[in-house]
Amino acid sequence: MEQNLLDKKLTQLRGKSYISEELIDLLDTVTHLQLEELGQADIRLPADNQFATAENVIQGVPLLGRGNFPYDASQAEALLDKVIGLLGNVGGPLADGAAVARAALDSGELKPAELFQKFLEDDHEYFAPWVERMPDAPKTLSFLAFCALGPSIEAAARMLADKLPDVKVPEVGTCPICGSLPLISSLEQKEGFRHATCSFCRHHYRIKRIACPVCGEEDQKKLTFFTVDEEPGFRVDVCETCKTYIKTIDFRELDRVAVPILDDLDSLALDYVAANQGYKRATLSAWGF
Repeated sequence: MEQNLLDKKLTQLRGKSYISEELIDLLDTVTHLQLEELGQADIRLPADNQFATAENVIQGVPLLGRGNFPYDASQAEALLDKVIGLLGNVGGPLADGAAVARAALDSGELKPAELFQKFLEDDHEYFAPWVERMPDAPKTLSFLAFCALGPSIEAAARMLADKLPDVKVPEVGTCPICGSLPLISSLEQKEGFRHATCSFCRHHYRIKRIACPVCGEEDQKKLTFFTVDEEPGFRVDVCETCKTYIKTIDFRELDRVAVPILDDLDSLALDYVAANQGYKRATLSAWGF
């Protein structure tokens, strides 16, 4: 089922003039590789006393912060090697960045365990020097870490979801599992319940329909949205208080199924429109670009 949805969405993306064929080919390979590895990830959760209490989670404290996420080290290292090879075949700036990473790994300057932990901790200072060394593709190392850790992170999140308290609509818009901001939101069922997909662990969770998931603003006068005729099924929700935006999927009246990490790329044109209107995105894209 997941693979069929993935294939269908990737085929649709190939019709977008603003997304290069090389990028789609890369994401095609990476997403299928991650999906294949998802069920193979050997994840061992921390002891229950390491999790936030149900009362704290209800108040907005994440169940387990992203820096403490468990991962399958051997799988992640193998995927890191594979994706570096894939980037090398793409050519251009991504290949150059991959070559820098490969050389650093071979020399011992770059250590996989440290890279993975710094990515989990979202340590910008750690990645800053690598950004300077890969100026034409500054997010290459973060992309590599995400690709390598993706199956572990998603597998862990699925296990952790079973430990969440039963709360219909959390008070805050951040992910109840890891505390990260939403990547994208979606309106579902005939009532239009609003859900979010976490930008880190991909957990899918309910959020308030009328509220900014970034700053919590609930004044309807400060919250609005716009659509673009060329992108049916998508809208951009903006907040005048924090000047951020989040894209929202609304396929309720369309014969389409949401695949959030690819729908984010599918609706890339809306990011340009929002940026031109002075709004900023609170998270990077689904692929760290």
